[in-house]
Order: sequence, then C-alpha cells, then structure tokens
Amino acid sequence: MAEAADELREIAGIKPTVWLEDGEEREVSSQSSNSVYKVKRTWDHYYCTCPAWRNQGGCPVNARTCKHLKSLLGEKYEVARVKMKNPDGPAPKAGKGKPTSKAKAVKPASKAKAKPASKAKATGKRKKRDEDEDDEGDEDAMDQDEDEDEDTKPPPAKRSRRAAAEPKAKGKAAAKTKAKPKSKGKAKQEEDEEDEEEGDGDEEEDAEDADDAPAASGKSQPPLLLANKWDIEKGPDPTGWWISEKLDGVRTFYDGTQFISRLGNAFTPPNWFLDKLPTDVTLDGELYGGRGEFQSTVSIVKTVNSVHWKNISFQIFDVPSRGEETFEERYDFLQKTFGQDGTHTTDQISVVYHEVAKSRQHVLEKLKEIESIGGEGLMLRKPQSKYEGRRSGSLLKLKTFYDAEAIVTGYAPGKGRNKGITGALSCKMESGKLFNVGSGLTDKLRKDPPKIGTIITYRFQELTRDGVPRFPSFVGVAIDKDAPKDAEIPEHRKVEKADA
Repeated sequence: MAEAADELREIAGIKPTVWLEDGEEREVSSQSSNSVYKVKRTWDHYYCTCPAWRNQGGCPVNARTCKHLKSLLGEKYEVARVKMKNPDGPAPKAGKGKPTSKAKAVKPASKAKAKPASKAKATGKRKKRDEDEDDEGDEDAMDQDEDEDEDTKPPPAKRSRRAAAEPKAKGKAAAKTKAKPKSKGKAKQEEDEEDEEEGDGDEEEDAEDADDAPAASGKSQPPLLLANKWDIEKGPDPTGWWISEKLDGVRTFYDGTQFISRLGNAFTPPNWFLDKLPTDVTLDGELYGGRGEFQSTVSIVKTVNSVHWKNISFQIFDVPSRGEETFEERYDFLQKTFGQDGTHTTDQISVVYHEVAKSRQHVLEKLKEIESIGGEGLMLRKPQSKYEGRRSGSLLKLKTFYDAEAIVTGYAPGKGRNKGITGALSCKMESGKLFNVGSGLTDKLRKDPPKIGTIITYRFQELTRDGVPRFPSFVGVAIDKDAPKDAEIPEHRKVEKADA
C-alpha cells in the first residue's frame, strides 16, 4: 500500500499512535477486565473483537469505534477517523471510551422488521458468550460479524435523499420488478446457486454478493437469466449468436434504486455511484474491478461506502425490465443509454461489448484471444431471444478452465521459501474426495489462510479418472456458499490415468 494513497495514515493532520498495515492485527488488553481483544485493519476499516464494537448495528461498519481502538490508535485520531467515515453521524467525544452509537443508535424501521424475534435472543446469548470467549473465539466472531455488518445498508438519511429526489421514477421501476420469483425445489435451488456471474457457476459470480451466507429466509432473489454450459466439441452451432467476454466480477441486479446480489442481498455503494444510473429500468450486469482482480473486487463491494468503489465499474449486459423485447432491441437501448453519447454516459457505467459469431472456429479463436489477455471465457447469447428469469439455453457459457468449490479441512506445511507458513490448503470436494490447493495463494494468504470450514473456489483444467482436479489454483473465498459444489466435467476432458 503506497503511503501517499493511504487515507488512514493521516486524518485532519492527526496520525495514529500505532500504524497498522492492511491485514495487520494487534492484541489490546481491557483495563476493566482480564480480557484480551484483537484489533485488525482491513482496507479502510478497523475492527475489534470486543462486544461493544460489534453491538453498533446502526452505525456504518467502517465508522465504528471502541475504547480498545482509541487506546491503540489514539482518541483524537479516532474522533477524526469516525467523522471522516460518517460525516452525517455524531463523532465520538474524546476522553470517553464508549463506542459511537452502542445503545442510542436508531436502527432503520425496515431492518427491525426483517429481524426475526429469535435472532434478538440469539444476539443476547452471543453477547454473553463473547465476554467469556478466548482469543480464537473472538477472532471467529469478528470475522462473522464483519461479513454480516458489511451487508448492512447505508444510513437511512443518505438513501432517503435519493428516494425523495425521484419518487415517481422509483415507483415505476418497482412496479416492473416487484414480481417475486417462483419458489424452487431443492434441486433447482442448488443448481441456481452455481451461478452469480452471467449465468455461470463460479465464485466470482456467487460473490457476489459480498456476504458470507446464502440469502436469509424471506429475501427475494431477483429472477435473473442464468446460463447453461456450451461444450466446445459437442455444443450447438454458434453461428449468428452474440459473443461477449465472460467477466471475472460480481453478478449484480439493479432494481432502479439499489444493487442486489443474485441471492437477494443488498450491496452498499456510495450514493454518487448509484446517482449515475436511471431509476425507471432494471439492469443486469456485474460489478467489475478488472481482469484478475476478483478478490479485490469482492473486498470492495463487501464494504459499506468504501472509497475504493472508485475502482469499480458496473458492466451491463441486459435490461430485465424490457425482457419482452428481443436481445438486439435491448442491446440497442443499452447503447443509447450508456454507450458513447448516451443519456447516461459515464466512465464507471459500461455496456458489455457483443459481436456476432461467424462460425464455431470464430468462437474458439475468440476464446483463445480472451484467455491470452487474462480473461475467463466467453458468453454466447441466442439472437432474437427474450430475457428469461431462469436458467435458459438462450445463454451459454464457455471457458477452458473449470471452477468449483471445496471446504478447507486443514493445512499442508510449506517448504523452501514457504517454510514456516502454509504450503497448501487441504480441501474436501462435494464428492468427498480430498486434495490440496497450493497454487494461487499469495504470501499474505499463506501467513493467514482461510479458516478450517471455509468454502473456497478453485480453478482447474481437467480431472483425473479418480475425480481429483489436476493442478488446482486458488481463486478466492466463496462468499455466497455454505457447501462445496463440484464442477460438471465431460468425459473427454478427463485424463486417461489418475495421478500417482
């Protein structure tokens, strides 16, 4: 992290007493008890495992503070930091160790209604447990609460300004998108949970969402068009179909007022990002940080009002609210709205480029071209097709690599330059087969690997005859999965002999 670009290094002329790099953590002892809590920095956040920090549900997660943060970083610095992160809310008073808004914060009415009564009891039990748990338990709770809180909507005052400015348009968009998707059987739901990008079954797509659990009971999943797989050798003739790059981003549905993940969870971008979009349509696309930037994209979109949203673009590939029109008509509308000289042209909103496939060979050449520059694969869209809020043969996905999920069961020690840190993640597939994932792990991940029980996504090109991936590479944590999912591999993509 470049010093000059780090907004937390100095705020209003005040520097922290102790400087923490991104991902670094420290232990802080409580003066009123024998407890020891962990303070950790992630992006523009500081977290503390103490109950006081976690019980600030009405405050943006990156604007929370507590006496342990003040003790470590300095009270004046914390006053300035919280004021910068939450200018519309009260800054903590220097000299007092109470959190910014522990008991006095007023939670949005909508959130209070959505919270089941049983959860309130569970929260009370967790608070009691947190006061007694050891360091390892505290760290687990911090990570759990961090993910939960980062899915919280921005302060109601900021959101309501946008809603008040365009009430008529908002109602129009809502009328078009209020229809609830039909209930799914268990098998269908499991199939749909494969996909989060443009109908794909990747962690990149599942991200989506930027939270670590499937949609809670009662959340409405947007009816998105999901893709089937196109087999390079045996798939239908793609001549005349539309080709686009398969982006390595986070699948997102825009309902006219907010971004929603495929599993029904709300993203929390700054208002200036949402203000770039019209409010009388719904849009299907991806939050995208660039090729090979999936992990950083997830970190950013998980964070409430992160300053790093400036590095994210919304790549649009369809208009569900105009689903009865042909794809060509919908694509023309997108170009007139967001393309060059469009009514809403801006650097951070783009229309995904499409071109017509001339032949099967043209598709294969295009796939090679995209993969050579770090792209993930291709999408194929049937000409004259309508938008269907389900999995459909009108949208096909194509890539040389396969993605799947596995659960972390342990760690293999590193050797050579990795001696003393994690060499590989020991993982278990959905099928129950065991294997290791070492490629793709950064030094930071090797020192602080995903916890046992975490669902990760890995990428590979083929399976052995024993059903184990050859040369798997770590992609990221599957933030919208609660169980591993194996990839579907045709027989001709399996090697003849199992690895020794």
